[in-house]
Amino acid sequence: MAKRPKTRNSKTEDSSTHLESTRQTSSVTGDHSGLSGRSALDLDQMPDTGASTVLSDTASRQTIVVTDIPVSGASAIEVTSNVISWPRHQIDQLFPIDDTGLFMSAEQKLYADTGEERLLRIEPNAKGKYQVPSRSTPDQPGPILSKIPGEPRWRIERQGLDTSANGKTVFMQPSDASAKQTLQVILPVLAEKLTKADAKGLRYDKLKRTYVDVVEEGTVLVRKNVEGEYQASTASELTPSGPVLESIAEMTLWQRKPQRTASPKRPPVTQDARPGPSKRPRLDDEIETGGTEANIAPVTATTTPNPYLWASWGKITKPDAVESIQIGQLHYPIVPQGPMADKLPLAFIQHPQFAPSRFEAFERMLHEAPELQPVLAYRSGQAPQKVLGTRHVFEKPLTQYVADSFKGFTDQTSRVVAKRLFELSSDAEEINGSGLARMMQTFRHWEGKSMRGLPGAGDPLDMLPVTPSSDVSRRIVSLLPAESVKILQQLNFNPSYHGMIYANDQTATNLKKLFVNILNDSGYDTLTPEAVTHRNTVVFKRPNHPKVYFMKLGRTVTDDIEIRTPLIPELEDPLLIKQMSANTHQTLVAANARNDVVWLIGGIQHLPERSPSIFIIRDR
Repeated sequence: MAKRPKTRNSKTEDSSTHLESTRQTSSVTGDHSGLSGRSALDLDQMPDTGASTVLSDTASRQTIVVTDIPVSGASAIEVTSNVISWPRHQIDQLFPIDDTGLFMSAEQKLYADTGEERLLRIEPNAKGKYQVPSRSTPDQPGPILSKIPGEPRWRIERQGLDTSANGKTVFMQPSDASAKQTLQVILPVLAEKLTKADAKGLRYDKLKRTYVDVVEEGTVLVRKNVEGEYQASTASELTPSGPVLESIAEMTLWQRKPQRTASPKRPPVTQDARPGPSKRPRLDDEIETGGTEANIAPVTATTTPNPYLWASWGKITKPDAVESIQIGQLHYPIVPQGPMADKLPLAFIQHPQFAPSRFEAFERMLHEAPELQPVLAYRSGQAPQKVLGTRHVFEKPLTQYVADSFKGFTDQTSRVVAKRLFELSSDAEEINGSGLARMMQTFRHWEGKSMRGLPGAGDPLDMLPVTPSSDVSRRIVSLLPAESVKILQQLNFNPSYHGMIYANDQTATNLKKLFVNILNDSGYDTLTPEAVTHRNTVVFKRPNHPKVYFMKLGRTVTDDIEIRTPLIPELEDPLLIKQMSANTHQTLVAANARNDVVWLIGGIQHLPERSPSIFIIRDR
């Protein structure tokens, strides 16, 4: 008979945990799951050791001595969970990350505080969620964690929110009674003999009884109750009496099903209550740094799948090669701040897998992997840096922002406008933090959420360069086919259904009606009546924007057009003044005194064997 190994006091710190079962059955109950654990700090710091599980030869003194052993099923999950953890009494050796409930070790390993005796080691998975890694069974990773709202603690991710019959939102919280119930966990050696978990996470023995692997607890026998739910049971009972269990989404593991409790009554969400500028420094209201370019506030954006993913990007030591900010004791690489570094309390934490650079790469990232975009951090006064990880800085590609604000633009025009804004915002072809902030403010201005636009970028018409002449003696300018425009030098518009106004009757009156409708669709207010003067002009402006646009209309059948200087300045021409309202004329005169009139030429280009092209260029 093999000599039974000596047991050790369970209160003694050691590299393995030794547990005794007081029952004379084959099950291990309660928190004593018969699984190994370590007081060591991390799996990467521990040497690999071989060991075995030895049982006593007498049932009356059933002692279980457990050390590391490659096993399958729930026991493997538990071994992984126990080993990849950090003891709470050594938490002072970790670096806390703000108030997130996350901690970083000196070895750059991330841990989550679940409120238990040990902090769980976590890593971002392919979907950007934090998951407990599994080294012994890589094909069966550990549970996914989510943060408890309003608390610096984490928990096993539930199915999410549920809705009761009365329509009130309820949160899934474990009940005290459920937490106190003991699971009858079978021994690992018995769990190995069960079938592998099917798609639902169900396993079977030779008698076709059903078992499930309960995360962090072990493998248990289950039966369906009268409501059709799986409930923990034992071999000696036909009606289950243990906790009700539920499967974990996208995994073959199960967990205790929490009791539904009504959520506390919450006030209705209003515009000011949403995460946004009203809940953080309103840069266009509170910063007093002199220039309008410093008055920048973030756009409202879509929620990220894991608002705390940024926490894993921190470094123990300050990086030398890149700019960084410090949050707590960790250093986070940021997008270079650029020329407004001293004016803005903003910084953009850089994703370790993507460094923003030129427009093409940045736009592609927003199309294909928006989770790689920088994360906004801000500082209010002398307070520490706060990270706004709950929102994407940009909720869609830059081209889409342009297209949504100016619905008449062709796709190519939207793209060249977005690229030009990208370059103007940073004063360079490569983006920086100042440029990101300027683009955010520009989109807010275009959407009517801010009175302040950026100088030279308040509107695509402001961004248009004055069209150069190709002739020295006369002013001859060239138009490009709409699809071939690579840089911003003209704006082209889709005819849409408004095009039929002019196509069916190509008169000056209908040309003006066409432009009035296109401009109105793009958010402009036209200030001239529809009656056409011999000058064929349209005066218009954009709400919340100081510029006033004066545009002459015409048509051309060639690639080149000649621009002639009027004999009498437009604002002094009595014939033109007569055709305007007094308010429109006064608006133009006042804007001209501020140098806020933008002079444009628009029209339709009719080329042989080509569809008509609607364009706008800048005269001066």
